[in-house]
Amino acid sequence: MPITPFHFGPGAVVKAVAPRHFSFTVFAFSQVLIDLEPIGFFLVTGDPVHPYLHTYLGAALVFLASWWAGRPACEWALRVWNAWLSPAQARWLAYEPQISGKAAAVGAFIGAYSHVAIDSIMHGDIRPFAPFSDARPWLGVISIDNLQWICVLSGVAGLVVLFALRWRALRRM
Repeated sequence: MPITPFHFGPGAVVKAVAPRHFSFTVFAFSQVLIDLEPIGFFLVTGDPVHPYLHTYLGAALVFLASWWAGRPACEWALRVWNAWLSPAQARWLAYEPQISGKAAAVGAFIGAYSHVAIDSIMHGDIRPFAPFSDARPWLGVISIDNLQWICVLSGVAGLVVLFALRWRALRRM
């Protein structure tokens, strides 16, 4: 994806389907971490290439780093987020700042590996199976426009479901 937030859409769907077993914040942490690679290359070389972290082997490193460092970083970010909210906002937007190890692992895993899978469809320089193979089996399997629409619409669908779940929980109070 040309912009990391496109990747957040599929994560919103997973959060809506398995809210207690998936950390969206750790998922987002892994998305940003993996995209530091092309940003760094762009700043140094002027070319946003994806040689290392945008492979399934590189995704394993991102998964481990996100699981290890993402959990405390995201718990801190959630505490800060919650502190900024007014009581009225907190009813809808506050989230429990404790992230279980399992939810962090699932978020980090899905984040790292889905990032490589999605970017393998649109970026010609990604070799997802490197260093073992230069195969690019998913490149262009669907159009970039359709891929972006899938990501955006999945994000909207995930947010609608999450909103409905929060609304239902608030009505029971």
